[in-house]
Amino acid sequence: MFFAAGVFYYFRTEQVQALCAAMAERFPGGRLVFDAAGPMAVKLMLKTWVKQAGIRDVGAYFSVRDAEKELPAWSDRISVSSRGYMLGYQDLRGPGVRSIHRLLARAADGPLKLQIVRMAFQKSHGGHRPDRRALGTDGAAGTVYRPGD
Repeated sequence: MFFAAGVFYYFRTEQVQALCAAMAERFPGGRLVFDAAGPMAVKLMLKTWVKQAGIRDVGAYFSVRDAEKELPAWSDRISVSSRGYMLGYQDLRGPGVRSIHRLLARAADGPLKLQIVRMAFQKSHGGHRPDRRALGTDGAAGTVYRPGD
């Protein structure tokens, strides 16, 4: 089980894709759990948190609207489930929860597309082999190593 909370926002989508595909090959039967956000939330993060922290040389790139639909295409060894970041794990309907908190939670999970993603790495290929070419950290094309290749 691998956790990458608050990490992937600082990488380009191609880098996250290459990492996940390589992990699926290297760790069959493993899992990766991470948080993700939609494009609007990532833009807000750049304008607020990153700017307020005085960080100038880092940008946020990775975003996903619907992890369950978008991410399995990265590898035939990846299956994905996701839940809303706020409402997916907590019942906020109780009397001790203020209306404003429920509203903010709906905004986070709705238009901002905040989500917790669970990626499972399958033990065998699903029928076709994914493209071996992946972008390296410098943006150049590289090859993802597969045992047995």
